[in-house]
Amino acid sequence: MKRSAQVGSLFAIISSCLLLASIVTTRHAAVITNEDTQLQQNDQSSLRRLVHPQQRIMTGRRLQEQPETNLPPRPAVKLPPPPAVANEVAPSRLNEEQKKQRIKAFLGGIYPHLDDDMLPKYLRDTMPREKLSVMDVWDVDKDIAFFWHIPKASGSTLKNIMNFCFDLKRAENTDGLPSMEFKRNNILNMDTTSPDGLDKSFEYREEIFSSGIDLIVSNYFLAGAALFTERHRGRTFTIMRHPIEIAQSLFHYRKKAKWERTYREDWNQITFKDYANSESYIGNWVVHQLTGTMPWVQLTDEHLEQAKNILKKKVFVGIADQMDETVRQLREYFGWKEKEPFCAFNYLHSNPSNTNPHPLIERGSETWNLLAKKEKYDMALYHFSLELFAGQREMIRMVKVYRGGGA
Repeated sequence: MKRSAQVGSLFAIISSCLLLASIVTTRHAAVITNEDTQLQQNDQSSLRRLVHPQQRIMTGRRLQEQPETNLPPRPAVKLPPPPAVANEVAPSRLNEEQKKQRIKAFLGGIYPHLDDDMLPKYLRDTMPREKLSVMDVWDVDKDIAFFWHIPKASGSTLKNIMNFCFDLKRAENTDGLPSMEFKRNNILNMDTTSPDGLDKSFEYREEIFSSGIDLIVSNYFLAGAALFTERHRGRTFTIMRHPIEIAQSLFHYRKKAKWERTYREDWNQITFKDYANSESYIGNWVVHQLTGTMPWVQLTDEHLEQAKNILKKKVFVGIADQMDETVRQLREYFGWKEKEPFCAFNYLHSNPSNTNPHPLIERGSETWNLLAKKEKYDMALYHFSLELFAGQREMIRMVKVYRGGGA
């Protein structure tokens, strides 16, 4: 360790001068930063191999090996990482089994077949391509709605609305071991939200679809898409929320939600600012999920464009800050029928689910600006989703015309 010896010698020479020692220490930190930067630059060739990871890992069944990125361990705040990345060992030090388990925990473990455009083959386009009519490409009797549930983005409220207001049946593990039984009103007791549950649901997917469900819900975009088949295709929608709002809500929720598998008791000992400043903070979760890349992969503008393309072509978008309009658009787009007047309105305004009051950081503050950098790509994707949301009214009008319902 040549540099360490030099620094030690330097400290011995100037031990009587605290000011100069401080200057040398600062320079020493800068050298480490420069060396880390060079190491990351040297790894760019291997990282670029993950720009389109589906080409290697999305084979329609099990997780295939991703290339090792050999990222070096970095200094970090003494804060354990979230369960989704449950091991503090640097990726380059993981053995093959550990690596597979970490990837499975973060991405879900199963991957969809792809079409010629490298998009999930059995997810319908939000609108038909070229000159095909909607009814030529949608089978309203066999297609299943797929709700990609981004955490802390009004998903629990929307699930209740779909259940109690639109009478939609979905799969969700609610009672002990998964089973092909409806344990609660409109809820088939199968798990489509955890890696192990998705694995089981993949094996029983034909039985699940034959049970009469209307909806699949999963936090995993690619693993959820893998459940669909040529006979039962998915029509995907999601609710987008500002990434910094999600980060705050998740932090305060997970440190008190003892009933969740992602519960973090240790987060009660730190502030949100501590969490935001730590190396354990995982940013750009949405772009990582859409592109099938792990948190240790350094994202690029190419990943962002890939995520935008998937979102535009495959996902009908709602916005958490505009839930009344979101529910209206979903109702018109999917043709859902409300059981009682104002049912959805009452759930949104009188009975919201899983609310999580918490302190808010000030927009433009030091912590806000830090997160804006860490969430650079999810921020860009969120603003893109606002544009998609605004343009969906015309899409809905076309869908209604094709269905024969008029404009």
